[in-house]
Amino acid sequence: MDNRFTKYSKLYFLIFGLFLTVPLFLALTIAFFYGFFKVFASKPLDIFYEIVIMILPPAFFAAVHYIFFRRSQDHTAKIIRTVSRVLLALAFCCCVAILAADMITYFKLGPNTYEVTNFKSFSLLFLAGNIALLFIVALVQAFSTKKEEDWLEKRKRRQNNNAGV
Repeated sequence: MDNRFTKYSKLYFLIFGLFLTVPLFLALTIAFFYGFFKVFASKPLDIFYEIVIMILPPAFFAAVHYIFFRRSQDHTAKIIRTVSRVLLALAFCCCVAILAADMITYFKLGPNTYEVTNFKSFSLLFLAGNIALLFIVALVQAFSTKKEEDWLEKRKRRQNNNAGV
């Protein structure tokens, strides 16, 4: 008889525990997500997110212009190298100026200004102009360099050099 009592006691404890833990687990889950989103939906994080989104286009284009500027110093044609470097330096300075102007605009308008039209870094002229400049500079530099040998031409040249030796 004692064995039955232990068996049913365990069963009652498991059922009681189940009915107690399911609502408790749901309440803890809801409290966790409420607290989680309360932390991440706070005013400072909203401002941080807005600033990061505002900084992305000019910072991205400034980095790309800098990379192109560094790579164009090894270009073979002096005129293309000079013109490319001048254009890329101007574009880099333009990106920095637009970033500064947008930061001033952001802090004048205040946080939570969700209108993208207030900022110059999201304008069609800025975005399309940067892409067009990069494309044109890359195209002019590609057409002004001499053609690279493919693997077949390199093999023929090596065979001819080895046969002549």
